[in-house]
Amino acid sequence: MSAAAASMRPALERSSDPPLYWFMTLLFLATAVAGFAPSSAAILSGAVPVPPLVVHVHAACMLTWLILLVTQASLVRGGRLALHRRLGTVSYAVAVALLAAMVTVTIVRYGDITDVGAGPVASNILLLQIRSIVLFPAFYLWAIAARRTDLATHKRAMLFATLVLLDAAIARMFWLPGTDSTTTYDGVHLWLLALLVPAVVADLARLGKIHRVYVVGLAALAPFFVATHFGWNAPAWHAFAARLMGYGA
Repeated sequence: MSAAAASMRPALERSSDPPLYWFMTLLFLATAVAGFAPSSAAILSGAVPVPPLVVHVHAACMLTWLILLVTQASLVRGGRLALHRRLGTVSYAVAVALLAAMVTVTIVRYGDITDVGAGPVASNILLLQIRSIVLFPAFYLWAIAARRTDLATHKRAMLFATLVLLDAAIARMFWLPGTDSTTTYDGVHLWLLALLVPAVVADLARLGKIHRVYVVGLAALAPFFVATHFGWNAPAWHAFAARLMGYGA
């Protein structure tokens, strides 16, 4: 490759990647901050009790993941693919830590909430935690498997792996219509799907179809959404969840 061609390569790589993916990572980060900032401020001010250490670890892992996602998208946007690939190896450790934190916080918080007499609430939340624990690693591994051979799949799978973690932030945005989860979680799920709309619309505009990652992702989310719809506040699910978590009679 000539020196002139080599100097043009970053610009070509940068221009070939639409800003949409960079925008989506910023949208995801903003969603998490908007959802959790008020509760974090309340904890720091002493207005609410300090949660267990595992909750802080989980929050730190999630924030690290989101910052890494934005950084990686920014590197691609800037044509710095070599650094993007090197930094990508950090995601292995962050993803494992995040998954371990999710599993741990699920177990610990189920017990904490149940012990104060709110077992049904803990069982409702368990529906959501199971979905995240299953789908996050599934789409992350798909993204990693495709990183060398299918960049279009890689970046979309990374987005989807992150999307499935964001409903907890949305559920804390009480100012959004439909986020009152007292009787149903359907409104939160609809807002979660709304986060994906820009990416889907961009695919339809550029490719004339929805990319298979989003098709598979929506198909994977569907049974969890249905289970949450019918299991939310359902005594049968609450009884099963209590047995599953070791709190059954």
